[in-house]
Amino acid sequence: MLELNPFRKNKVNLEDYDYQKDIQNRLTMAKLTSEDLVVLEEILYSPPTIAISELAQDLVIEESDLSKVLQKLSTTGLFQIKGVTIHLHKETRKYFEAQIQKFQDGFVPGMEYLQSLLRKVPFHVLLSWYPIPRTSNNIFDSLIEKYLVTPQVFQRYLMELNFGNPKISGIVEDVFNSPDFMVLGKDLKEKYEMGDEEFEEVLLHLEFNFICCLVYRKIDGKWQQIVSPFHEWREYLRFLRDSKPSPIEDTKDIKVVRDGDFPFISDMTSLLNLCKTTPIPLKLDENERWVPDKTALKKLTKIVKGISDTNELTSYTSLLIQKLLFLKLARVENSALSMNDGCDEWLSLSVENRALASYKHTLTRLEYENFSAEVATERHIREIEKTISNVIHLGWVEYDEFMKGISASISEDSKIILKKVGKGWRYSLPQYTDEESRLIKRTILEWLFEAGLVSIGTYNGKDCFRVTAFGQSIFS
Repeated sequence: MLELNPFRKNKVNLEDYDYQKDIQNRLTMAKLTSEDLVVLEEILYSPPTIAISELAQDLVIEESDLSKVLQKLSTTGLFQIKGVTIHLHKETRKYFEAQIQKFQDGFVPGMEYLQSLLRKVPFHVLLSWYPIPRTSNNIFDSLIEKYLVTPQVFQRYLMELNFGNPKISGIVEDVFNSPDFMVLGKDLKEKYEMGDEEFEEVLLHLEFNFICCLVYRKIDGKWQQIVSPFHEWREYLRFLRDSKPSPIEDTKDIKVVRDGDFPFISDMTSLLNLCKTTPIPLKLDENERWVPDKTALKKLTKIVKGISDTNELTSYTSLLIQKLLFLKLARVENSALSMNDGCDEWLSLSVENRALASYKHTLTRLEYENFSAEVATERHIREIEKTISNVIHLGWVEYDEFMKGISASISEDSKIILKKVGKGWRYSLPQYTDEESRLIKRTILEWLFEAGLVSIGTYNGKDCFRVTAFGQSIFS
């Protein structure tokens, strides 16, 4: 999932600040028991100066037991003990107030945590790590805009990273490919033969690069280190995972619309060749669309094989006729379909090129397709095409299931953007208007089908489709 660019070097250099102290504090946190954490939390939310006896009384523990915990915590520089009194260090206190959140129920390592992480690094160091404007009023907002604002921006950033350390790259791969995007720290240490200190240094790199972070979860009564992406990205990855449609297993129950390679183009070609010998009699239906008359239907059953139902044949051949007229390959003259001059050039093309030429012409004339100019643009169609990659090798899938995970950016409301919602942040999921949904369906189930890029059908009465071999070659 993550390919690192070997030419672009990562700019985060931990030696630019006192990272060794940071690592030592993280090592201390990793060794704390549940009882130690209770003491630490009580200290953090006590007055700047507190008597040891008073603290022991508040915690309902013996002073001798409290002294053992204080001895363990003393290496952090969080406090000094002068006689019988604890004196807290203001700045270190802020650091541990942020770190202890990792042990709280409901804590998620999101953008709020990232902000607290960045605050402990001098401002001038951040400017050397991240190429953002020095005139920026808010460095965090600038980082969001440059690296995280959309999934596409963040993925492009990931592709450009190069740590020069295979262990870091391996950890990222393991986390992003794990079932729920979370991996036990002890498993990573064992796999990559890392000691505790090296592991903490690696995680600092990943946190400052906005990729993964270290949290704690209580498992079997003990606090365990867990490595996961930042919360907002993990939630987006889970959305992609959970919204990915499952392939239809009972494919024999699928009613396929015109099976085979390039069925629509082949039927158009057959209809056009029939026009060479004799015009095809037509009539207008109740919707003012040209359809073959009764005499023509008899001939068309031999051309468009496999459709025995008269109404179905009429409806399908009407689509073929409309497409031929739209592409100006044929014309209606005296209520009959005739071949236009110049269509021999189209007929001389390979079936693949006929399909692509027809599809391209469709996209350049979207104004004829009853969509507003703001919605029906070639750029929006290209965005819809990209979503095919989600199902490109899955085989047959239900269209409604496919729509649950679609993320084509065709309007402001359909753009996935990292935004603040309440006290937290999240990647907003796309919302589509009725017209936009109609454009997506028309693109997938009609235009891509006509071009031979997808096959379409129904399964239990619902629309379904699959990407054809030709579609796989194009969209890959």
